[in-house]
Amino acid sequence: MSDSTTFNIGMVVPCYNEGNRISIPSFEQDIITFKNHYYCFVNDGSSDNTLTILQEFANKYPLQIEVLNNPHNMGKAETVRNGINHLHGKNNFDIIGFLDADLATPLEEVERIVSVFNENNKLFVFGSRIMHMGGNIHRKFIRFVLGRMFATVVSVWILKTPIYDTQCGFKFFRPSIIPIIFSAPFKSKWFFDIELFCKSIQHYSQQQINDIAQEFFIKKWDDVKGSKIKLSDYFKVPLELLKLKSNYKL
Repeated sequence: MSDSTTFNIGMVVPCYNEGNRISIPSFEQDIITFKNHYYCFVNDGSSDNTLTILQEFANKYPLQIEVLNNPHNMGKAETVRNGINHLHGKNNFDIIGFLDADLATPLEEVERIVSVFNENNKLFVFGSRIMHMGGNIHRKFIRFVLGRMFATVVSVWILKTPIYDTQCGFKFFRPSIIPIIFSAPFKSKWFFDIELFCKSIQHYSQQQINDIAQEFFIKKWDDVKGSKIKLSDYFKVPLELLKLKSNYKL
């Protein structure tokens, strides 16, 4: 394959009460521009008009969009896992990933991150919100500070691998690695992103992980209003991290 536009790319978009935040025009422009992009929107038991919006969108572009519906709220971890496994079962995609419905990471980053697979023969490439020269990363100060503390603990204590950002909701995979990390339900509802790394390292070992995975510095990221994560949720962090530490011996 000569460039990223030759890949068939399947993307899962978990949606929970996103009626006022999801940017349908942005997704529409993307599928018009890139015929190799396919979206699986998964409605996670929303109580607003999210499902109606998604179904109308899918009816307009049935060749590039489908909608899965959880009859009740299952949480992001299982919603993403079910969507990824659904796309993997189609056997139509060279690369499968997931991204957030609010497009905090804009869709223009998709072709950039996918090109890494072609250039470096990776199995797992994940977005990283590093503030860097030439980048345009906007994060609330308190979230940035708490995020850096959290990332350091995760990297040093749990993963024992130098990863700057495990929590960016912009991750892509080769089909071959998907059964390894998505076949079984996640043990942590809150930090399934970390489990993706735990399962990968457990299978490939600490030495091999640098060969099959790569952190990708995104150029633009915005802290979109309306996040479902509250400041009080950070108090649940220690227990959830202990759960991961006890379940994965890395």
